Amino acid sequence: FCTGLCAGFVNAEESNIAEFAAVFQMSTSDQASVAAAFSNFAESECRKKMPTAIRIMRETFNGDEDVTHSIIWSFADAKAMTASFGTLSQCSEWDDVAAVLSQHVDFKSQQLVRTLVAGGDYTKDTAYVVLQISVSDEASYVAAYEKLMDAQIEGGFVNGAYGLWRVQQASEIPRVSFSVESTVATWFALALHCTEAILDPWLGV
Repeated sequence: FCTGLCAGFVNAEESNIAEFAAVFQMSTSDQASVAAAFSNFAESECRKKMPTAIRIMRETFNGDEDVTHSIIWSFADAKAMTASFGTLSQCSEWDDVAAVLSQHVDFKSQQLVRTLVAGGDYTKDTAYVVLQISVSDEASYVAAYEKLMDAQIEGGFVNGAYGLWRVQQASEIPRVSFSVESTVATWFALALHCTEAILDPWLGV
């Protein structure tokens, strides 16, 4: 997570909006160990060479899903994504993180998403509401979403960042049926996840 997106560009207010993100949803009972592992990794020279932003989010509520946390890797473009994971594969410091994840984490899903619409500065926000939905007519939905957000901004109701992602590739992702004609009240009632940043800002970026 189309107006112009199928043509390959991102509709965004900020020039630093990531075009792609890799989202890993997981379950862990040891948040402290996971956060410490990533904090240590953030100090490594290997991490500093990677053109990515990393954030760990705690799931505050997410229905009946047993996901407790999400790790989000954000990339300015496909080149940055390829470079980051290429560096990671040759990074000995990552082995320590991998060992902690192997011991304390049960991964539930993986998603590669692409930004369709974005506004505001998401790097300043620490809490988010995330909806995972199934849309049959992306262009109509994006147009309706942009119209909604324009009205919300004009009315002074938007205090943080907002956006839409398209899931490019995924495994084990919950889905909710959603009609473009649904009301705003219904839209927010379909929220699956409320997340809060526990490691910030962006792990060394």
